[in-house]
Amino acid sequence: MPSSPGIPGWFIALFVIMLLVGIGTAIWRVTTARQIARDAGLDPNTATRMTLLSKDGIDATYLASAISARQQQSHPSQPTSKTVSERLQELQALKDKGLVTDDEYTARRQQILDSI
Repeated sequence: MPSSPGIPGWFIALFVIMLLVGIGTAIWRVTTARQIARDAGLDPNTATRMTLLSKDGIDATYLASAISARQQQSHPSQPTSKTVSERLQELQALKDKGLVTDDEYTARRQQILDSI
């Protein structure tokens, strides 16, 4: 008796394996892109969209994170300004340690007071 015509079992098994590999790859690509974006301070949701909607989504996310890092290096954030009191205390500490002369101390102290 001949076997019934239909899809062979090995073909179904191969299809299921390929489907699982595809899903696993998509999950890996999305999680990797989200992590790259999060580490660079970018929006992880945008990275997810780029990864799912384009062939080069991870590459685009990596490139955006590299550009963001380079921009942050070339434009460092401004240090928080200290209060006049903190600046005067720091200047006094430098004088006490002998790191500035009396003349330097007086001139810098006057500059700090003039900035008020």
